Amino acid sequence: MLYLATIKETSVELEKLVSFLFSLTPHSYDVLSNQFLGTWSIQDIISHIMGWDKDFLKTLEQIVNNEKVILKEHPDVQSFNDASVEFGRKKKPQDLINDAIYQRKQMILKLNMVTESAFISQFNNSHYTLESFLQEMFVFHDKHHIGQIMQFLKRVG
Repeated sequence: MLYLATIKETSVELEKLVSFLFSLTPHSYDVLSNQFLGTWSIQDIISHIMGWDKDFLKTLEQIVNNEKVILKEHPDVQSFNDASVEFGRKKKPQDLINDAIYQRKQMILKLNMVTESAFISQFNNSHYTLESFLQEMFVFHDKHHIGQIMQFLKRVG
């Protein structure tokens, strides 16, 4: 896919999750921990997103340090998601929101250390550029989960 967003534009898109997470802070424990998406709650979705942010921060550090990186989807998404959700269930929802905001901000800070040429260059052994990977795996993913959470919040009033 060809997106051609800049680092700044992508950062703005990634920052939208931070604003959304802030908007969740007034909600009660019951609302945030109520399972509505199969076995997942808002808290679980936040933890799931944060897990991917934490994991990808390592990749961004490698890119900034000019280390060899292969951009690809995780080999075992289900196990990774399960571990992320389990991690988040051990935290209070409000603490998890704060941690997720911090992780996303760290990811954006690291992204802004990447050169534009590295951002739009195709990676070895991958059909992704950093830009296309971030759009597909983070920006679109965020929008998907934000939509699910918003629909649930409308139902619970």
